[in-house]
Amino acid sequence: MNAPSWIRTAAASAAVLLWATLPLAAQHTFNLHTAVSGDATYSWNSKYGPWGYGAGGDSLGVGLSMGGTYGNDYTVGIFMVPISALTPGTLNSATLSVTSNGFSTGYYYGSATLGWLDLGATALSGDVVADGLGPASTARPGGMLVYDSGGSPSGAAGVMTFDVLTYVNADLNAGRNYSTFVLSGSRDTYGSIMSAETGSGPSILVNSSIPEPATLALLAGALMLGAVAWRRSRPADTTT
Repeated sequence: MNAPSWIRTAAASAAVLLWATLPLAAQHTFNLHTAVSGDATYSWNSKYGPWGYGAGGDSLGVGLSMGGTYGNDYTVGIFMVPISALTPGTLNSATLSVTSNGFSTGYYYGSATLGWLDLGATALSGDVVADGLGPASTARPGGMLVYDSGGSPSGAAGVMTFDVLTYVNADLNAGRNYSTFVLSGSRDTYGSIMSAETGSGPSILVNSSIPEPATLALLAGALMLGAVAWRRSRPADTTT
């Protein structure tokens, strides 16, 4: 027996109203910190090859010394921020924070930048040295200016923040559990940021919208209620 029309109408209206007014997701904040094993420096010479990793210590240094016929000496800082806690969900913002110890240059112009390292299908354990990230970091990706001797930022010590939402989303979409960044400098630039060992190492503050289990259950119930009401309101099949 079909339900009276007013019951069908009320049920359908209630389902639509519930769907429209329920909070689809709750806002969550994650403060994700680089682990002690998740940062290191890497040095090499353009003529003679790698010097190797420098793990531990209170800072992640950067340097580029121009050596003429002896090759150029490079040092970069590498750090990985764990992001596995972010799935599933929709990211609204992701802000990278680093604490600068100060930057300068011995040349008439210098700069230092942070860049996201796209590691493709490389399996990551969260340990920069064990994961062998030095060679990939020699590409010295940039994009986020930490120091510019010709203007701003001035290179003064202090906390610096950068929007890294695009990079974190790219890592999540690729199935990676870490977002990896490289600090590098131009000619005769030197300086550093605080490492994880200090307790003030690199971190990413993320705001994410995550569906609550109770909300999902209510939405499923609303859909079922609306579907039942719609089926019962259809005209009966009178064909023979």
